[in-house]
Amino acid sequence: MLLQFSVNNYRSIKDTVTFSMATALQEDKNFFSIRKYKLLNSAVVYGANASGKSNLLRAMAFMGKIVLNKTKVIQSVDKLPHDPFKLNTSTKEASSSFEIVFFIDKTKYRYGFELDSTTVYSEWLYADEKGKEAKLFYRDDEEAHYVNPQKFKEGFAFFDSSSSKIKISKNQLFIWKCDQNDGEISKSILNWFNRFNLIDGLSHEGYINYTIKKMEDTEFKNKIVSLVKTADIGIEDIVLQEDKIPDEVFESLPFPDDLKQKILKDGGLKSVKINTYHTLFDENNQEVEKAIFELDNEESLGTQKFFKMSAPILNTLQEGRILMIDELDASLHPMLTRHLIKLFHDKSINTKNAQLIFATHDTNLLKPQIFRRDQIWFTEKDKYGSTDVYALWEIKNVRKTEDFESQYIQGKYGAIPYLGKFEF
Repeated sequence: MLLQFSVNNYRSIKDTVTFSMATALQEDKNFFSIRKYKLLNSAVVYGANASGKSNLLRAMAFMGKIVLNKTKVIQSVDKLPHDPFKLNTSTKEASSSFEIVFFIDKTKYRYGFELDSTTVYSEWLYADEKGKEAKLFYRDDEEAHYVNPQKFKEGFAFFDSSSSKIKISKNQLFIWKCDQNDGEISKSILNWFNRFNLIDGLSHEGYINYTIKKMEDTEFKNKIVSLVKTADIGIEDIVLQEDKIPDEVFESLPFPDDLKQKILKDGGLKSVKINTYHTLFDENNQEVEKAIFELDNEESLGTQKFFKMSAPILNTLQEGRILMIDELDASLHPMLTRHLIKLFHDKSINTKNAQLIFATHDTNLLKPQIFRRDQIWFTEKDKYGSTDVYALWEIKNVRKTEDFESQYIQGKYGAIPYLGKFEF
């Protein structure tokens, strides 16, 4: 589970900012315990347009992308992804740093690195099993490296004692090398990052294929239908309709012949439609049969989004993952957004301690009945274009019973747009 994340020099974030999922207040809701720590089930990020709230989520996803080597950096000449703050001469060519603190079972890890497009300048990993942090490894271009021979044996084979350096290419993460050597700790860390996902609430394309795939599992499909039914949008069932693409259409597609033969051998090319079933009534309002609607053409954007988002949300809850959603409220009624959030706050549903982090403009959610003050975060840009990140609990004289929404709209918390006067 996620405890804390820090980032420096990434997109609109110039100086180091820190985001935390640790409780900061003594309130008896929306948290779970690991050892002596209390972690929040959810957090929400508010801010004006272009204030950097999306960049905070992207920074976490960006770190995961690097750790999982999604860009396939293999050779020494391959470039690392790098997206620094570009509005200052001191940062636009400088390195960026990322650090994350998280739990795997009962062990707390702190892992981070500093890099640019060509070089990993530093990388570190610490582990805390019973309250005391132990250094597992540390590398820095300007200092002697270190690998713990007892607690991180999987990495010690790559450590050159004579030079006090880890034998690794300058554009490689050490965690990759240890994982390639079947290292137990490094593999568990990569698996943790694989459970850390970002989806864009403005675009369905990023997760619709995942939802369709999960619909093939009857048990999971029934859970999706059950969740959609609770939204009270009139849907009684959801069914995938597969249609074989006619041979004459398939033959006209610009595929290589060997690929066409393989597709034909596997059963041909199929199109998939998602159909929803609604109750059809007669003139006496008696149920007659089910009417079939095509999801993408006959249902509202909000209904489409609620369905397509249901699979990643349910999977997150089932497996105790961490889900980040940018623009969660886009196309959704405020009641539906609140409904999804409550799934993470309900201990009878969220039994695996899943965490939800999302960005929104929906001020209807700024209620003490929904969120604690340490769950509410803000992003605000200064006059130099740099993003600051802070939590509501850090603002003085805000009581837990106050009307957060009205105070936010009035500008008492900052993080709102400052609108100039327009004249012809």
